[in-house]
Amino acid sequence: MNPEDTDAGWMRRCEDLARRAALAGNTPVGALVVLDGGVVGEAAEEAPRGARPFGHAELLAIEAAIRAAGSRLLERATLYSTAEPCVLCGFAVRETRIARVVIGRPAGDIGSARSRFPILAADWVDRWGRPPQVVWWYEQGAPGRQTTRRS
Repeated sequence: MNPEDTDAGWMRRCEDLARRAALAGNTPVGALVVLDGGVVGEAAEEAPRGARPFGHAELLAIEAAIRAAGSRLLERATLYSTAEPCVLCGFAVRETRIARVVIGRPAGDIGSARSRFPILAADWVDRWGRPPQVVWWYEQGAPGRQTTRRS
């Protein structure tokens, strides 16, 4: 299977999850974690209306993936998200050693890839090892224009 076709399918699923979040009155973010070709965690944003103060879709998807994988290390996994993970979620990506992150849209000042706090690109924290590959799926809001860069 072509990796781009797989990415497109996973991003469509994230978009479905983001719509579900929006319908619930939350920030429209959907995220999922794929390991060995299958989804091991997925979530719709539960903030700000959910009961969890850190109900970010990425965190919830990573938590589910850890439970499914039986390990807090997800070195072969890809995180897909309709939005750039915030600094908190970027920290979770690095702590779990996720290898690849596919991002829908930038998150501005709170993003973990392009803000003043580029945790996804951090190479100065020895225990995190190599930064994940970052793929910007919808660069500048243009669906289908994919750019890959090492953050």
